[in-house]
Amino acid sequence: MDHEWTLAHPLHDVDDIVELADNMFGHEAEGMLVRDRNVFRKNVTLTATHQLFDKGREFLAVCRDFAPPEYGQGELLGYCWFDRGGYTTYSNQEISNAKFHHVDLTLPVRYRVKLINEMIDQHILWAHSWGIPVICSTSVRADHTAFMKIHKKRGFTVNGSYAWIKTEDGIKGLK
Repeated sequence: MDHEWTLAHPLHDVDDIVELADNMFGHEAEGMLVRDRNVFRKNVTLTATHQLFDKGREFLAVCRDFAPPEYGQGELLGYCWFDRGGYTTYSNQEISNAKFHHVDLTLPVRYRVKLINEMIDQHILWAHSWGIPVICSTSVRADHTAFMKIHKKRGFTVNGSYAWIKTEDGIKGLK
């Protein structure tokens, strides 16, 4: 299956991101948070708009099934969203946190793993290009074992549902 990654666009990608997130992963927050699609839509729109002007603030990218231009956009296969400005209480080193690594759960498992690895690559490259020394990825999903296993294979230190790596070590793993 051919696919293409692009930065999320505020006019073309927001509704598909909201749909994928809510349909595939919304149930994960039930009983804990009251989800509001309009709040999520606003936040996705703001981030996609901000990154048009400031690519170092947050990173929001979409992966779509490749479609020739005359057919419009391909189907959304997944998206990833990273931010910066995270810190622990015991260090002044900045951390880039992954907000989401979401893939369409109806895709074949191997293809989902491929997309998640591509998302991790993008996180490492984005953090490196902006001089962010540490990358952290987390999960609130009930079953996060496979997701964390992907990170561990990539050289991340995994503790429960948290995975982190020095960006410089992540870069070495790309070569």
